[in-house]
Amino acid sequence: MEKEKTFCALAAGFILFTASFFLLFINEFNYANTLQIANFVEKNAIQVSSKNINPSNENKAVYMTGKVSSQQTLTDSIISIPSAIALFRDTEMYQWEEIKQHKSSQKSSYEYRKIWSKKLIDSDKFKNNTYNNPKKMKYKAENFYADNVSLGDFYLSNEITEKINSITKITQLPYNPELKIYNGFYFTGTNYDTPSIGDQKLSYSYIPSEIQVSVIARQTGNRLESIDNKYGSLVIIMNGEKSLQTMLNEYRKNNSENTCIFRGIGIILIFISLNLLIQPIITKDKSIPFLGLHTKMSALISTIIITLALSTITISIGWFLFRPERAIPLIIISILTILSLKKRKKVIIPE
Repeated sequence: MEKEKTFCALAAGFILFTASFFLLFINEFNYANTLQIANFVEKNAIQVSSKNINPSNENKAVYMTGKVSSQQTLTDSIISIPSAIALFRDTEMYQWEEIKQHKSSQKSSYEYRKIWSKKLIDSDKFKNNTYNNPKKMKYKAENFYADNVSLGDFYLSNEITEKINSITKITQLPYNPELKIYNGFYFTGTNYDTPSIGDQKLSYSYIPSEIQVSVIARQTGNRLESIDNKYGSLVIIMNGEKSLQTMLNEYRKNNSENTCIFRGIGIILIFISLNLLIQPIITKDKSIPFLGLHTKMSALISTIIITLALSTITISIGWFLFRPERAIPLIIISILTILSLKKRKKVIIPE
């Protein structure tokens, strides 16, 4: 039994160790790419008027402000919105949910309760087959976008249109003979206070025309599309009238915040994986042979140091193609830090 636990810990540690390195590397590589793209746009983007298509700007990065508009009526057969850029339908269904109450080596008990859920809950997997949910939702969540959204004399690609986030909730829903209206949403059942399994709630929001936006994109004929170069692709659209520099600063800031979150997750995963790999050895042999370390405390301290060193190496590799002058010294220092642990004097603390 002890051997099985040790093997499982080592296997889990190895898998987690590999996954954490992959996560860290991809995260840093992508972030380095976004900064290179932002720098490229900062140097090459041309400020233009949305009401004047200049053929000399073909396939160049352009920046402009203006109001987006659509002449299209968007509908899902229940509700129709004229001159809308997008229409969003959100749905919830009243369903059974299974909750595992108690787990032991012998028996587990289950509780069942009714909840509103945006996802279809598969009752076929329930332990008790007397609780049944519908096999599908009659009304699914859907997004509808206008085909020809314009910004002055230009038309936006679908990718840019789907990045517009000035969303307005529809609170005054039109009458529908097949649905009841409660507090700004449709209800498919007979009584919202006592809903039945399978009843649904439908809520709507939309993006209206004539919204002021600022866009950084590539001019292709009379269309605005994503900017593509050797570092990747980029398109930025923000609400309101913002300068090119402000947009790029916000873009860098948002990417930096997301990168820091995943960087932290990656470092924590490396620490956990190293503990899974090292602790079974410490428990069995009271030392780590290749480092010459004794006791769990010294192993913990060394694990923290190794985690930071390996994380720095991985992060630096992700930046290597873009900033080798910074990446190489960090990699060398981190490797020397790990090697120096082996030279530490063995300290044995009586147990």
